[in-house]
Order: sequence, then C-alpha cells, then structure tokens
Amino acid sequence: MPHREKIAFVGTGGTISMTFSEKQNGYVPTLSAHDLVSMLPPDCSQNLQVIDWSHQPSSHYTIRMTTDLVELLRKLVKDGAPGIVVSCGTDSLEEMAYLTDLLWAYPQPVVFTGSMQPPGRQGSDAIANLSQSIKAASSECTWGMGVLACFQDQVFAASEVAKEVAHRRDAFSAPGRGPVADFVGDEIRIIRKPNRPPALEGAIMPAKDVEILWATLGGGDWTMSCLSKSKNLEGLVIAGFGAGNIPPSWIQYLKPLVKNNTAIVITTRCRRGHTNTLYGFEGSARRLLELGVMDGGGLRPEHARLRLAVGLGANFSREDLQLYLLGKK
Repeated sequence: MPHREKIAFVGTGGTISMTFSEKQNGYVPTLSAHDLVSMLPPDCSQNLQVIDWSHQPSSHYTIRMTTDLVELLRKLVKDGAPGIVVSCGTDSLEEMAYLTDLLWAYPQPVVFTGSMQPPGRQGSDAIANLSQSIKAASSECTWGMGVLACFQDQVFAASEVAKEVAHRRDAFSAPGRGPVADFVGDEIRIIRKPNRPPALEGAIMPAKDVEILWATLGGGDWTMSCLSKSKNLEGLVIAGFGAGNIPPSWIQYLKPLVKNNTAIVITTRCRRGHTNTLYGFEGSARRLLELGVMDGGGLRPEHARLRLAVGLGANFSREDLQLYLLGKK
C-alpha cells in the first residue's frame, strides 16, 4: 500500500483551521490540512499522510456527517495507517469523538484534537495540540485505547472527555476520571487504560431523528407536547433531575410516544450521576421505567443520544437496545 506505516492526519475544519476574515468580521475556517502541517516542527510533519476532508466549524456537523468521517477513518486503517489524527472544532468534538469510539473496532488509535485559539493569534494552542496528537497517534502504547482526545499536554478517553470551559485553552477535562495519559516533556506517559465496551463492527447508519429534552424548573411542557405529536421522531433522551426524575405533567405526552414504540431513554442531567429507582412518586425514574422508558444508567445525556442513535441504526431489539445503553452488549 502506498501509505502503509504513515500516520494519517485528517483535517475537518474548526478553530484550529481558522483565519480572520475582514469580509465576515470574524474567524472562519480557511486553512487546509496541508497548511497546518506546514506549521509543524520537522519531527512531526514527516511521514504523514495528509487528508484535507472538510472546512467547517464543528457546530455545523451532524451524526450523518460524522458517520461519513468514520468510514473514511476505517478506510485509512485498512490501507495501512498505524494511527490517525483528526483536527476539528471544539464545539462538538466530544460528541464526534464519542460517536467514532462507538463504531471503532480497530486497535489503531484515533486522536481528536483542535484549538481554543486560531493559529494566527498570540498564544494559540493549535500547533502544540496538533504536535502532541501526532506523537500520541504514533506511539504503540496508545494501541487498543480506542478513540482519544489530546489537549494541553493531556490525553483523554473519548467516553470521558468533556469541554468544561468555553474560553480558556485548558477547556477539556474528564470530570471525576482525569486523563488516560499525559506528556512529560516530549514523552507520552500512560496513566491508565480506559474501560471500553466492545465497539460495533460493520457499516451502521445511526438514526437521525433522536432528540434530547432537559428537565428544568417548571419547563418543557410545550416542547414535550410538540414532540409527542411528531411522526418522524425515532428516539428521545430525557435529561432528568437528580436520579432521573421529571415533571409529572410530562407523563401525558410520554404515553403516546411509548405506545407508538418511540425509543425513550431516561438519564440524569447531573454531569456525574446515575439513574436511581429509589423514589416512587409520579415522574420518578421508577415510574418511567414501569411506563416503558429505557434506563440510561450513568450515561451523560449527549452520550445516551448517540448510543441510542447507533443502537437504532443497528436494528437492535428493545431488549438488546437496553443492554447496549447500559454497556452490557
């Protein structure tokens, strides 16, 4: 194969590829993947297979577009790439990385990265993040760790990484877990191996019409009413209060969705939390499960949405879908 043993670098847009536009009075994606490689130090820019895939902010991406990206990454590995780096916007990076991880059954690492400041701005983190990501993807010690995210001297598991801050370069962390690896000088040091459930193999097209509704104080009735009348809704994730509780006024709208076999999942809106059947009042997680809603366990709502979309796309039965949501399949 012509590119065997070359680390693949796929550019997909985002802040890391932006320059200032006088016409648009703001930063927009203009730099190609080759432009970014030209800014790297020689020890990082050599022996790369460069793919300039897209020039978009990550807020423009969808589940379908990310699935197309995964198919490209699969082809690169089949063609011999021992590791892959993907640069993208930080807005939806954690979701893009997580969806890729659900579908990544290969030992070769995929490392997502980006930057909080464009390359041309003073103090930009673009080149440092990209350089370290290439080193992480080139290291044999990251094999079998699945999809990763690399920022600010740290490497995070795709299933744990979260964008916690909107304006600082140290925007990413893994709440309650910490990084799986970090850089000491130029060397990557593995701290722990992430606990990954088996990824799904084969070409899967996740469901498109899967939504999230967050429980808020006295809110959501109008939105829930509209969702209950939708004929195209394939799945719904509810980010409930606390242990997975919702306003009792939502029940009247959930019943017709359950009756129509819409896949509904209850989670908690707490960043570090888990559903619990401790309570028995109307709208509690216990009552929702009795109604026919599926349990999202400890999944974050955005993760539950992607996992539900993938499970529906794989045509899982309801029983298998519930096991998949809980990481038991």
